[in-house]
Amino acid sequence: MPSSKKNKLCFFAGSPFFQKEQLKNTLEPIDDCEIESFSAEDFNPEFFFSFINSPSLFQENKAAVVKKTDKIKGAAEIIAKCGECLETNLILLSEEVKIGKEISKALNSAGFEILIEKKADKYNLRGKILQMFTNAGFKIDSASAEELNEIFQGDLTQIANEIEKLSLYFAYKKPQSTSEIMSAVTARKQDNIFTFIDAFTARQRNTCNTLMGRFLSNGENLNILVALLFKRMRDVYLFASLKEQLKENRPWMLEKLKTGIRAWQKEDLFMLYGFFAELDYKNKTGQISVENYVTALISKL
Repeated sequence: MPSSKKNKLCFFAGSPFFQKEQLKNTLEPIDDCEIESFSAEDFNPEFFFSFINSPSLFQENKAAVVKKTDKIKGAAEIIAKCGECLETNLILLSEEVKIGKEISKALNSAGFEILIEKKADKYNLRGKILQMFTNAGFKIDSASAEELNEIFQGDLTQIANEIEKLSLYFAYKKPQSTSEIMSAVTARKQDNIFTFIDAFTARQRNTCNTLMGRFLSNGENLNILVALLFKRMRDVYLFASLKEQLKENRPWMLEKLKTGIRAWQKEDLFMLYGFFAELDYKNKTGQISVENYVTALISKL
């Protein structure tokens, strides 16, 4: 029986950070939601329409997230048909902020809410960065916000990753100064800790070894790396074991967890979990350094 509730039809165009923020704001209020991601690279119209026009079997709500919508062949025609969807919340994403006439017409005729990111100057970006740190419970000054903007070349996604890293690192001890916060920030964007974590999740040993060498050269805080890596691999293990029960409303994280499941057998994840515990004990009792801790983890890839 078709659903009688009103589903959301949204189109968000802008940077990856803007898309991520809008996705979060849209999906978080939707309880018990089954989410499926689609992308232009392997878009299958038949599967897409089958998904959005059928009710969820096990959850109360459904959502379909389509990435790079503007790159899909026949995008305007597909979008126009989405207006008939009754069963699924639809979120269409695009990095291209200049919408073509055909797609714009299709979005309007189908009843989509359209939100396009406005280009920000460096002063607006500085204010945004200050607000992001404030929202996470950190206080930095304007000069530091401007420095971060320069380090990451205005890439708010990378800055958000740094804030996530800091939130875990300072979970049990508050930073005493802006300088303490800045010293914990990754020095080079291309050597970001999350790149290592994604590579470890996919069991890419060579990439991890290369990044490890750079971390050591740059004086990266490896304690933060270990804490975040453990959290990621724990989530992969839980997702592999309790997929139906685990609620995960972040499509970008779902993709990372699925990558981990494809790369790791459940038995290997269980053994890795125990290896983490062994190494953590040895590190905290002074038997091994954090450098050797990470090197030992890489050896398991």
